[in-house]
Amino acid sequence: MYAMQKLLQPNDRERDAKAGDREALKKKRGAGEDASLREKRRHSNSWVPSNIPYSIQIGERDCKVSINDESGKLNINRITDDTRANFIKVLTSCKLKEHEAETITDSILDWLDKDELHHINGAEKDYYATLPDPYEPKNGPFESLEELTLVKGVTPQIFDLLRDHLTIYGSGKINVNFASKEALLYIPAITERIADFIIQLRNKRGKIKKLDTLKEIFRYFGIIGKDYEAILQYITLDNSNYIMINSIASSGKIKNGYRVLVLKGMGHCKILATYPE
Repeated sequence: MYAMQKLLQPNDRERDAKAGDREALKKKRGAGEDASLREKRRHSNSWVPSNIPYSIQIGERDCKVSINDESGKLNINRITDDTRANFIKVLTSCKLKEHEAETITDSILDWLDKDELHHINGAEKDYYATLPDPYEPKNGPFESLEELTLVKGVTPQIFDLLRDHLTIYGSGKINVNFASKEALLYIPAITERIADFIIQLRNKRGKIKKLDTLKEIFRYFGIIGKDYEAILQYITLDNSNYIMINSIASSGKIKNGYRVLVLKGMGHCKILATYPE
C-alpha cells in the first residue's frame, strides 16, 4: 500500500509545473543540489520505475522496493511466426538448450493460434489429451503469465527463469530503458554486445530519452537505413501504466517478500495480481 501511494504522488517536475515555478525546475536540473536534499526528495516524492530499488524503513523492518515497468518485458501474446527465431534467442540466453527453446516457442505459438496444426516442435489438443490430467490448449491469448506453465516444455523451474523477462501487458514494444539483456535480445539485429552497451549506457547516464540517441547507438554498430527502421517496430521509450512492485522486508534473520502487479490510473492503482516470494 505504501509503494502504491508513492507511485501516485506527483514528482518534482509535476509539482514545479503546477506551481508555475520554472526557475526552480531549472535549478533542480542543475548539478549543484545538496546531497541531503536529493535524499529527502527521494523519500518524500513520487516513486517511479527504475533499475535501482528504493530503501525504506517501516517500523522495525528494512524494506527494499523495486518498481518495474512491464513495458521493459516481452509480451508473450505478441510472439508470431515472424518473431519465432527472436524468441528462441531469448530462451537460449536464459540458459535453455536449443531444443528446449524450440519446443517451448512452437508450443506457445500453437497455444496462441486457433487451429489444430502443429508447429514443428509444438503441441496441440492431441498432445494435452495424453497427459495424466488432460486439458485443452487455450487457442487464444494468455490471460495470466502463470498460464505459461500449462504449455508443453515449461516446467516450474523454467518458468522461474523466464518470469522476470515476460509479460502479458502492453503494446508488444519493448522499453529499452527497463528491459533486461534477455528481453533486448528479442529485438531484431540486437546482439549480446549491443544489449550490453545499451545497459551500460543507461546505467551510466540514466534513461535514454530520445530516439536520436538510439539511432546513434545503432549507427555505431553499423545498423542503419531499413535495418534501423525495422528495429523501431519493436522498441519504445514510452512508459506504460502496468507496474510490478517487488518488496523484500527484513527484520533480523527473517525476510518476507511479495510482488504486486498494479495498473496505475488517475489518482488510484488497481491491483491486478499478488504473488508471495
